[in-house]
Amino acid sequence: MTQYEGAIWSRRRIFDATWSTGLPKAFKIGDGSVIKGWDRALAGVPVGSRVLMIVPPAYGYGPTGRPAFGIRARDTLVFVVDVLAAY
Repeated sequence: MTQYEGAIWSRRRIFDATWSTGLPKAFKIGDGSVIKGWDRALAGVPVGSRVLMIVPPAYGYGPTGRPAFGIRARDTLVFVVDVLAAY
């Protein structure tokens, strides 16, 4: 379970955040369900940690980006993630 905020580095624009909604989200790490940057940075991180990730395009949303969020294929992403629980 996480609380997080994600931003597009070059535009300093937040594209997703759970802190603003107050609703944490759960993700499965290590099986490809999230971007490679999350799989690599969060595997094995202890509960209670805050992680700052700078995710280069190769570990982000791939060659198509994520147009619905305004993310282009060449965008570097930045995330701050609080790890609240692990299952």
